[in-house]
Amino acid sequence: MKLIRYILLAAVAPAFVACNTTGCLDNQSAVPLAGFYDSEGGAISLTGIEISGVGVPGDSVLVEPGSSVAKVYLPMRSTRESTAWCIHYTQEGLDNPALNDTISFGYTSEPYFASLECGAMYYYHIKEMRYTTHLIDSVAITDSLITNVDIERIHIYFRTSNSDTDEE
Repeated sequence: MKLIRYILLAAVAPAFVACNTTGCLDNQSAVPLAGFYDSEGGAISLTGIEISGVGVPGDSVLVEPGSSVAKVYLPMRSTRESTAWCIHYTQEGLDNPALNDTISFGYTSEPYFASLECGAMYYYHIKEMRYTTHLIDSVAITDSLITNVDIERIHIYFRTSNSDTDEE
């Protein structure tokens, strides 16, 4: 009798586990989120920028000129060990390729199997970062492990001017 219970339980239990009607609710992409700040650490929105991939075939524009953005996702390529992004300033007086800033990340990518419903994705571990400082003051990484948890891991600090102090 015990043997029959165990067989019945073994046959029915997978049905309860497999009957997940909610599917995958997790974020399936491990993409770092970058926030924009002034050089003193205050959050800012930028309107006169265009952000695009460096050395990426096809259209890689993430931010179109005229869009107001305070944060941007900077996708990484799982088939490479580095990714670079160009920030082109489109404001009058700054619309010059010589003033473009570039941020590049060196990283390792690691396949991660989340679940049957969610499938697989890549996690990234940032090993190095380089950036130019035309209008960027600095760049900070708050967590070098990029997972599918949707939090801001990169802070980009820009040199900004204060019109009150400029007039004095």
